[in-house]
Amino acid sequence: MLLEINLKKFKETPEGFKKIVGLVGLTAAIIITFIILNIFFGESDKTVVSDKIVESDKTTESDKTLISSLPKGRLNFFESSDGRQLSPSEYEVVCKNTKIVTQRSIMGANITNYKAQQLYFDNGNKIDKYSVKWDSSLKKCFAEYTIRAIEGTSGTILVSGEAKGFLKTSIDTRVYFIKNF
Repeated sequence: MLLEINLKKFKETPEGFKKIVGLVGLTAAIIITFIILNIFFGESDKTVVSDKIVESDKTTESDKTLISSLPKGRLNFFESSDGRQLSPSEYEVVCKNTKIVTQRSIMGANITNYKAQQLYFDNGNKIDKYSVKWDSSLKKCFAEYTIRAIEGTSGTILVSGEAKGFLKTSIDTRVYFIKNF
């Protein structure tokens, strides 16, 4: 009897109200499902990831303070009248925190590679990919970039070399000089 009365009242309710009740019920079911899944599957993975994040934050904070203490402008791993000469430890930290290769370093490295220089000019001075990596066994910083033809040919050239100079801006550090000969 009670069930029949409730069904009759539900049938008499407006259609808009029924849709809102259905939407709220569906939303609650989805949230409860994800809470249950998180309880059974999610917690153990988060602790491992959060520990790794805490460790990496500690190292990057010390790296950031070292980089922020360096003067703006050129930072070299060789003696020069222009710029500051980096110590080996500063060189490693700057290399590990550098992600950008400047156009000047690309142009300088292309001088020794005629095919790369020609392809670079032919494709409108565009670089496909670039990366900066620290080689811990050699204790050197290496920068590389790929020049790819835009149209006409499918040729690509990978230019790589030792990053010997950096440019510190107010935002980041960039590779300024690549020795590839």
